[in-house]
Amino acid sequence: MLLELLQSQDLGILGPINFLKHALYWAVNQGFPLEFLVLLLLLPLAVSLVVLVRYLIGIQGLGIFTPVMMGVVFLNTGLIPGILLFLVILLFEILAIYLLKGLKVHFRAKMSLVLLTVCFCFFPLLIFFQKINFQSLFSSALTSILVLVLLGEDLVETQFRKPPQKIGKITIENLILAALSFFVLSSFYLRKMAVLYPELTILAALLINLIIGRFTGLRLLEYRRFRRLLRK
Repeated sequence: MLLELLQSQDLGILGPINFLKHALYWAVNQGFPLEFLVLLLLLPLAVSLVVLVRYLIGIQGLGIFTPVMMGVVFLNTGLIPGILLFLVILLFEILAIYLLKGLKVHFRAKMSLVLLTVCFCFFPLLIFFQKINFQSLFSSALTSILVLVLLGEDLVETQFRKPPQKIGKITIENLILAALSFFVLSSFYLRKMAVLYPELTILAALLINLIIGRFTGLRLLEYRRFRRLLRK
């Protein structure tokens, strides 16, 4: 569908307002996958919207790149299976933390041991998924699952430094931002826009960052937090 859209449009004479469209057409003719190129064009927009939500609403998560990386992973696993899988991985990592809490080793060595424990715990999980005939997820998204395991390290590191209630809040916020990234990257209308108007896609990301980069007001969640002070 997207390839037909690209090939059916009139490119016009190469110029400053359609150079990306020509570049996209050339790259596809050279054998580069259109899905990859569209994803490449939409990534800046996904990151920009995560930044927008952080500044205007106050949902923080784990930076701006971790949620977008999770959104890319969810494209492969599916949103709901990806979220459930991430929560299972996170549970394994939290259990590993408590098992290794009393071990007197350096922090990075302990983090490596947490990863080792999580990888080991995946074997009984594989058996469980095989029993319920859900092993197709592992067959089609092996690399994505490994990425989720590594991304969980950021939350594990936070677990060492912040109280448990903060971990729950950060996890929920991170999943909200990851879901937002997933919807941006998987939206047919945005993919269509990236094919027909790639310059507009980049321009939208540029404008969002230039405008939000000058924002100095309170975030939406901060109005709730400081509501008593604002009433005075």
